[in-house]
Amino acid sequence: MKNIGLALIIISLSICVGFSVKAQGLAPSPLLWERQEAKLGSVMEEHGKVSTEFFVVNNGTSPVIIEEVVTDCGCTTIDFASDTLEQNQIGSIKVDYQPTSFGGAFKKNVVVKTNINPTGDTLYVEGYNIPYPDNVASYYDYRKGNLGFRFSSINMGEVFTNQPKVKYVDFYNFKDLPITLDEHEMKLPDHIKVNMIPAIVPAKSRGLLAIQYDAAAKADLGFFDENVAFNIESNGNEAIELRLLTTIHEYFAPVLKSEVNNIPKLAISEVDVDLNKISSKEIISKSIVLTNIGSKPVNIRKVVTNCDCMVYDLPTKDLQPGEKTDLTFTFDTKGRLGIDHKMITIFSNDPLNPTRTIVVKSRID
Repeated sequence: MKNIGLALIIISLSICVGFSVKAQGLAPSPLLWERQEAKLGSVMEEHGKVSTEFFVVNNGTSPVIIEEVVTDCGCTTIDFASDTLEQNQIGSIKVDYQPTSFGGAFKKNVVVKTNINPTGDTLYVEGYNIPYPDNVASYYDYRKGNLGFRFSSINMGEVFTNQPKVKYVDFYNFKDLPITLDEHEMKLPDHIKVNMIPAIVPAKSRGLLAIQYDAAAKADLGFFDENVAFNIESNGNEAIELRLLTTIHEYFAPVLKSEVNNIPKLAISEVDVDLNKISSKEIISKSIVLTNIGSKPVNIRKVVTNCDCMVYDLPTKDLQPGEKTDLTFTFDTKGRLGIDHKMITIFSNDPLNPTRTIVVKSRID
């Protein structure tokens, strides 16, 4: 089944590469890789090496000999079954990554040099390395029942509507018994899924939670602060609740240069509003002009303020080409003193600038 799937990929790649090369008048590369980048996710030091494999086919008419494979780090090692690929033969490069004591994101290069291409094809292995802490109790000091986490909340960051985002969160099992997820009592909303890696985490050891957030299933835009609950199984069930912080943006495909003048474009008269000195007893209102300067209709998906003290009024969310409307915001300064910054975020179908932020500054006396 693997070879059948790879063959389909090869056929597709052959068509694309052949067209591109012919158009540019360059000699085609005989090697077609199934992929050239492998994402390993979060890797924990105590679990040892992590392996991945890159499949390749010789799409040329002559044998290709792998003369050398060079890595940029002693933490990566390689292996391959054959150093010679005949025409249409499928081969592979296996890459092992050994976690180190240095934490953080990593991206390692593997350069495959052949008799056809002495400079080599470059493969990439990337992920996030999690070293084992010197003091487990202080490192995982935020407790949720018998699970220890590093932080009180999990920042999912920016998530786009075109594909779910997965974040790996490490934790420590302080129980004297192994744990696993209770699949029957997940209690999760439809847009969130949680898996445990490994499926059973031994007592007094670390594991990972793979948290998947599907922005399309959430069907909303903006910043979200959510509490999600699930159960773990051990000697009886234990409820775990996590706080997720997420910012959802609508995804738009890149716009071709030839189409730049054939799209909706939202113009904002002011994106940096300075109210100067105002009184803490005032209620301030101001209007900002929104204009569709594009050739297609603008649809304003959503407007969000970062404070209940600021409300807005928008007569319409749809603007035809050349049409304008006023976004009027009202700021209640009651109970506020000093330098103040508020934000109004506008989400629209402008593919070049789908998320726009208006900053409202003031000094409240």
